Amino acid sequence: MKKTSLFALSIFILSTNGGFAAVNPHIYANTFTTNNITALQHSIMTNAMQTFEGTAAAALGGRARLVRQDPESKYMYGTTPMYGWPRLYGEYGDDGNAQKASQSGRNGGDAPETTEYSDARPVINSIWLNWQHAADDIKFKGYDELNTDMDLISFGLAGGEAQRGIGISEWGIFGGYVGGTQENEFINLDERGGYVGLYTGYNIQRFNISLAANFGTLYNNAEHKYGNDEFANMWAGAAINMTYNIALDDSFTIQPGVYAGYTWIGGANYMSMSGNAVANQNFNSFEIAPEIRAIKHIGRGWFGSINFKYAFMMGHGGDVIVDGVQYDDLDTRDYAEYGISIEKSIDRFNIALNLNRRDGGRAGWNGGFNLKYIF
Repeated sequence: MKKTSLFALSIFILSTNGGFAAVNPHIYANTFTTNNITALQHSIMTNAMQTFEGTAAAALGGRARLVRQDPESKYMYGTTPMYGWPRLYGEYGDDGNAQKASQSGRNGGDAPETTEYSDARPVINSIWLNWQHAADDIKFKGYDELNTDMDLISFGLAGGEAQRGIGISEWGIFGGYVGGTQENEFINLDERGGYVGLYTGYNIQRFNISLAANFGTLYNNAEHKYGNDEFANMWAGAAINMTYNIALDDSFTIQPGVYAGYTWIGGANYMSMSGNAVANQNFNSFEIAPEIRAIKHIGRGWFGSINFKYAFMMGHGGDVIVDGVQYDDLDTRDYAEYGISIEKSIDRFNIALNLNRRDGGRAGWNGGFNLKYIF
């Protein structure tokens, strides 16, 4: 007998009037959606942060632009522009040869005629659009898996780049749409929602720190054998991501990093079509995900990278209360994610494609593309 069938039999409970009341897995609908939000939140935050932090050429070339220690001077020093030299970025002439290293690549804009540091910069530095699709199975401790199929469409813009001490800071705003389904033999969930967020980043030579916070809502329709239940979730979260670029040579960089995030998810209370009063506690999710990324300039402006991360998932709260009887939340498990990406810049446009595999508490594939325009 399948594990799900055993689970279905095990959740018959003795009611207060001495009879038996069937409480099916649909009572965990809110648990399914809250745990899915934690995965969505990870993708939202990491995709936004990595896009704001810059392109692969930026990681190879080094983003920092420093001012001389003389407070009266506004002349830059250092040898690397924001998005790398032509030999890294891949600016090639008609003869197929790389342009002189004294010229900066178009990905970061044409080289200024003077090296004077100017505060007259565009208010908006870049805009971007990101689409990701995930098809994986989410696994709970003590319960069978749930098939998940989700789409995440994000957009954002960055600006306010300014010298702060020995580094460069910037801000960003982002938002987007999420939608998809989760299902097993007991329940079919249709989920639709959106979110908005704020970003700030600070770069000191090869070290980058990013902070982001967001707020979102998810509207859900749970179809089961008794009918359809409709409910909504709200969430708010914050995350920090730190990376450091270790340049092995001018075309290969190792980038270790760590992501840490917290998400509060509001639980939904509703009267189910099964006749059960379902109350759900709010859910608090904590995540720590160390990561390592290897970035390589393949040639002629093409960049490739491989990455590996392991997400440690920790939750608190989220218990389910049905007709006054409390059930433990279905705990999620940690998971690993590893993948590849490829990137190319054409004039001021940067296009990146990625494909990733997850194993563990979430198992399956995800991937998509990012389009960025740099002013």
